[in-house]
Amino acid sequence: MNLLKKIWANIKKNAQSNQLTRRQQVFQELSRGAGTARQLSDRMGLRLSIVRTTMTQLHKAGLIVDTGKKSGREGVWIVKKSS
Repeated sequence: MNLLKKIWANIKKNAQSNQLTRRQQVFQELSRGAGTARQLSDRMGLRLSIVRTTMTQLHKAGLIVDTGKKSGREGVWIVKKSS
């Protein structure tokens, strides 16, 4: 099972018990629609520094990608399509 499928399986399992990790929360929110770190921070009610750190982790893991578009000075991110 690839990493993306594992994360979705964990999100579904943990969503039932409302015990998502920050990483899962940010991933799930980004899967609802593209956004910048600031936009996700606003949508989720989390500190911007937490969201940026988490997005860096998700990017390094290959789970999210930069669209190449900008919103102001920030990059817009999306969940990487599974292959």
